[in-house]
Amino acid sequence: DNMLVSHFLDVIPIWALLTGTILLLIAFIEYGFWLGKKAQVNSKKAQTSQVRAIMGAGLGLLAFMLAFTFSTAQSHFEARVQSLAEEARIARNAFMQADLLPEPRRSEAKLLLREYIKLRAGMREIRGTGATEKVANLIKMSEQTQHELWLLAVNPDDTKALEDESGRTDPFMASVLALTDIHFTRVHSAIMNRIPLTIWMTLYLMAVLSMIIMGYQAGLTDRRSPVATITLAVAFSAVIILITDLDRPIMSFFKINNQLLVDLYEYMDQDMRLEYYEGE
Repeated sequence: DNMLVSHFLDVIPIWALLTGTILLLIAFIEYGFWLGKKAQVNSKKAQTSQVRAIMGAGLGLLAFMLAFTFSTAQSHFEARVQSLAEEARIARNAFMQADLLPEPRRSEAKLLLREYIKLRAGMREIRGTGATEKVANLIKMSEQTQHELWLLAVNPDDTKALEDESGRTDPFMASVLALTDIHFTRVHSAIMNRIPLTIWMTLYLMAVLSMIIMGYQAGLTDRRSPVATITLAVAFSAVIILITDLDRPIMSFFKINNQLLVDLYEYMDQDMRLEYYEGE
């Protein structure tokens, strides 16, 4: 469970984080406006122009940081999608190569692979309360299934050598190893490969400072628009929340299409049913 919560932001519900970010930005805009009103008496025209220039630079830098962070989160999301496709390809190869195994290993291997893909497909649908614990349990079950597949591939009771006369490794064993490798790749891309906490702190700090400067400039001129203030705070908050959700192991707004795994499971299930009827 601890692996799935590598950021303190992960324990906060996405709706609460969105609401809190909006209120935080609006509060600092109001704080800046209050500071500007206090400094209005002694302000000069040149000072107002300088503050306006600093405000533009700050908002531009904040927009750049948001774009950079969003690109990083998007690359993490794409890595998860690619690893899903690669896992489906490897599992299909292993299922087909299981036909080369003698009975009862062949049937056991196909049954384990079908259950493994069922676990993986179900993992994508987990959301809501208790999702972290459910994902952790499914990961443990997946790793247990991989271990059982490896025991079938090695088969210490079999007198047959692990390599054929040409020195090539058994293809089913190679596929099981590849399946284990892609599992660790997926776990790393979804859980370990995250936007660093330092970047999140810097991003929120820049957002707060930009809102203060914007409110300060409005206070100096004694002119502001509540609609524009709220709109800007909501816009920046929405982008920050989208980045947060993309970077989370368990996403709320985004969903990876697991149709490849569903189709693969149906293919495996149909293949095993045909074998069963033919055996009768």
